Amino acid sequence: MPPDSRPARKSFRMPDIYIVLSVFILVMAVLTFIIPAGEYTRETLQTAHGPQTLVVAGTYHQVAQQPVGFMQLVTAIPDGLKRAASIVFLTFMVGGGMGLIKRAGLIDIGVHKLIDGVGDKGFLVIPILIGIFTGLAAFIGVPELSLAYLPVLLPLFYRLGYDGMSAMAVALLGPCMGFTFGLTIPGSVGVGQQIAQLPIFSGSAFRAVVLVIVTIVTVAYVMRYAARVKADPSRSLTLDSDQLMRAELQEAQREQGELVVTRRHILAGLACLVMFPCAIAAILINNLGFEAIGGLFLFIGITASAIAGKRPQQICDDVNAGMRDMMVAALLCGVASAIAVVMDRGVITDTLVYWLEQIMRSVPAEVSAIVVFWEQALFNALVPGATALTVLTMPVLSPLGTLLGISQQAVVTANAWGGQLTDIFFPTSGFFVATLVMGKVDFGKWIRFYTPLMLILGAIACVALYLMQTMNLGM
Repeated sequence: MPPDSRPARKSFRMPDIYIVLSVFILVMAVLTFIIPAGEYTRETLQTAHGPQTLVVAGTYHQVAQQPVGFMQLVTAIPDGLKRAASIVFLTFMVGGGMGLIKRAGLIDIGVHKLIDGVGDKGFLVIPILIGIFTGLAAFIGVPELSLAYLPVLLPLFYRLGYDGMSAMAVALLGPCMGFTFGLTIPGSVGVGQQIAQLPIFSGSAFRAVVLVIVTIVTVAYVMRYAARVKADPSRSLTLDSDQLMRAELQEAQREQGELVVTRRHILAGLACLVMFPCAIAAILINNLGFEAIGGLFLFIGITASAIAGKRPQQICDDVNAGMRDMMVAALLCGVASAIAVVMDRGVITDTLVYWLEQIMRSVPAEVSAIVVFWEQALFNALVPGATALTVLTMPVLSPLGTLLGISQQAVVTANAWGGQLTDIFFPTSGFFVATLVMGKVDFGKWIRFYTPLMLILGAIACVALYLMQTMNLGM
């Protein structure tokens, strides 16, 4: 057969994220027929972070099988939207606020100023931004802010000669590495240490050292990829979607017309430079929830847009357009939460935790913290969210650690690190899939980019946990 007459081989294309999540939901529904139903007894305790409903270790018992039926499956996604309501509304509010700032021309102005500032040293943008995002998240623990960072980073990185994957990496890895290896994260470290009866946020010095190492490795990894793409754009993982995103940005600029920087634009930009740090400080000091964070971003957007000279009707139109752009991303947060809804209806979540407990009893003490780390990393696919995973598993892991001679600090740290490292790996994490959709980055391509880094960071975490367990470091 002549070479030109052979049928072209079709390359594998990752299914749409809706299809991936639907498969997860269906698989969990089938497992409710197979995995024995069971549950722990629970009690509500008052903690420094408010009342927490915790499982009572040693109280697991099987209950009647409760397989998920057709109507329970049909209503899983609506109930998932209810469960993830705070993140859904955060996504809409951030979209509305950032849409206002973008349509007022402030992002374009800021991008041009930053490019002029770095000159021929554009590569410095990556370490500077990752360092800032990581540092903030290490204390406030809000990886969902990647939704706010990405709209700013995309036009900046395109104009610096990089691709969408580089912008996505900075937007996701910065806040997520700070959240994963953070120092004062309430949901994982704070609640975990209270359950383990440790001084609140103790061991921060050792975790700070690990955080610095992780940040350096992450910066090097992203810079290596970005430099390779800048030298040869054909090596970009997001070559196809970048063309769409660049076209959208150009279309938006055409609709906006030639942007003339006025005194009101400068005042609005200065107002943003003041309001954003104030909002971050308020989040850090007051431990604000998603609703308050979303409200702050919308307020910043409305205020900046008004200062820039937008009329009330224009502001309303821009809010609608910004939220409309975030519609799919917000809906995906609820679809991802439907997986946990199905598991809870089938009463199999506690059974999986009990199996985790049984596996731990057969592990040597020297590597037990490492096993907890990887088990929590996998379990995060089923129970996404730092607080939810901590209050479910730590009441089991903490007393088990005492019986097996595992350092309580190592158990808490393994839970925090492992439970969040896969937040941007499994599609069950709502803000993660929402950020991918916003940047039009295919899930499979992100996994291809992130997996090597995740394994490297996992190896660093394993070494650190081994040292904590065998040398009592970080106690």
